[in-house]
Amino acid sequence: RATRSITILKTLPVAVMAIGVVACASSVQSTSRNRDAALPRGLALATFDSIWSKVSQTYVDTAFVSNRWMRVRYSLRPKAAATLRRSDLDALMKETLATIPDSHFYIIPASIAGDEPQSSSADGRGTTGVSLRMLGDHVVIWRVEPGSPGAVAGLVPGQVVSRVGKKQVDREILKMKAMPEKARQRALADLLHGLNSPLSPAVGDTVAIELVNPRMIKSLVGIPAPGLVSQFGNLPPIAGLVRVAKMPSPGGSDCIGVIAFNIWLPALGKDLERAVDSVRTCSGVVIDLRGNPGGVGAMVMGFGGYFVDSTLSLGTMRTRQVTLRFAINPRRSRDDGSQRAPYAGPLAILVDPMTASTSEIFATGMQRIGRARVFGERSAGAALPALMERLPSGDVFVHAVADFTDPDGKRVEGAGVVPDEIVLLSDEALKNGRDTALEAAMRWITTCSAHGPSSSH
Repeated sequence: RATRSITILKTLPVAVMAIGVVACASSVQSTSRNRDAALPRGLALATFDSIWSKVSQTYVDTAFVSNRWMRVRYSLRPKAAATLRRSDLDALMKETLATIPDSHFYIIPASIAGDEPQSSSADGRGTTGVSLRMLGDHVVIWRVEPGSPGAVAGLVPGQVVSRVGKKQVDREILKMKAMPEKARQRALADLLHGLNSPLSPAVGDTVAIELVNPRMIKSLVGIPAPGLVSQFGNLPPIAGLVRVAKMPSPGGSDCIGVIAFNIWLPALGKDLERAVDSVRTCSGVVIDLRGNPGGVGAMVMGFGGYFVDSTLSLGTMRTRQVTLRFAINPRRSRDDGSQRAPYAGPLAILVDPMTASTSEIFATGMQRIGRARVFGERSAGAALPALMERLPSGDVFVHAVADFTDPDGKRVEGAGVVPDEIVLLSDEALKNGRDTALEAAMRWITTCSAHGPSSSH
């Protein structure tokens, strides 16, 4: 097996703007949603064979495939051939997947997946300036960019949302809760991406957002998104944006640098270098990866080098063909050749349920090597490239085609990045314009600075 460092590009579906899931579903006739319904003869067998074949062809653990997975075929295929009821097929699929020793293999029932892949008018070049998040059992407005269509329409953080475009929020939440428990965190990320995507329509297109208490509908027209529009590989054009700010420390005697960016794309490389340079004199730095769905995996190696003084590993990803080691080396020079030492001060990273893929690889890796402390909410748990396959039964089979482990040998997929300090959204903080996760990170940096450099790891 080859060991190489290569650029990883995970496909970015336009519909959900989430890295790492490739939709390969075909249009089929969904079976009845009645669990006691009779099935056409042979349908259960065709469904079992589809699941078995996909795992056999793509699962990274070839020893499992050649041994136990073969025994699963011999033991369960006759049962599949005799299965004639929907409830029995559901039980058979559950029994089949229970033999796989990984969490990132699951079935999305046909009643949840729908008969056709969802579409969206999202466009990475347009925006309404509105971002949504989950607070308790509700979806609320999280941020409204100043001067954006959302701000002009009078939208403010904390307002509860009942509909975005054609998507009914309550229905989307019910679909998420109906997902298998091991897929629930990733389903939350998909829900949020699915509701946020229509709020980035093509420039000039209109999207409606419906609020409750009081009920009102606001029509928002997309404007050009700020940032550098670029296209990489098979991704659609995306407006990548790096934001940097120097915030006064809680004590007011120093600054804390905050760097936020919305996607990992090579076109942002120079902007990220300038951002790090601009906050070098601050007592600490916060990397805000909330809402960042990932991108080009190899970028974590270059970006991580700004913050370490020795060669370290952020983790390893394996496919059947290659082993990819995310090694970070100290960056002691700029792109123009001038010399600059890596930043040595305290480093905090912010994550939330929409932090996924490459962002999770960076956050968990820096956390595990002791270089950063993580704040916020648990991330999406969607670090792996996965395929979604429509089965003959109408259900959708989700299966990973790689394996990623952090520097401690632990998996991020399914579990997500667990913050060192969990900071949940609160209605009061949103309505008062406070960012409690950022505040917690800044308090920690101030404490580290007061006790000297050794306390920053």
